[in-house]
Amino acid sequence: MKKSNHLFALITSAGLLAIATGSQAQDQAMQATASDGTQVTVTSGQPAPDHYGPAPSFDQLDTNRDGYISREEAEVYMPLFNDYDNLLTMNHHPKAISKRQFEAWNHAENRQ
Repeated sequence: MKKSNHLFALITSAGLLAIATGSQAQDQAMQATASDGTQVTVTSGQPAPDHYGPAPSFDQLDTNRDGYISREEAEVYMPLFNDYDNLLTMNHHPKAISKRQFEAWNHAENRQ
């Protein structure tokens, strides 16, 4: 690889790193020219947040009616599934979420 290609790669990498660390909630674009004259535009940013709406009721999620929400049952509501492991660390039941814990999570997340 030529020395100019190494320099271009280094400058491009530094620019991409700056964009990645500097773009918290807004899209940013950077343009560069490669050693062969090719124009490159890099756009980065965060995707729009998903709005899942209110959580289903505990009874809707507890499909096997055992009084707990298992990992498989939580998969139908992505915000709960994303928080599932964290909720288990605060629970006495090591493999599922109780109704009381679900309601506390639902209230804390303002999903009622």
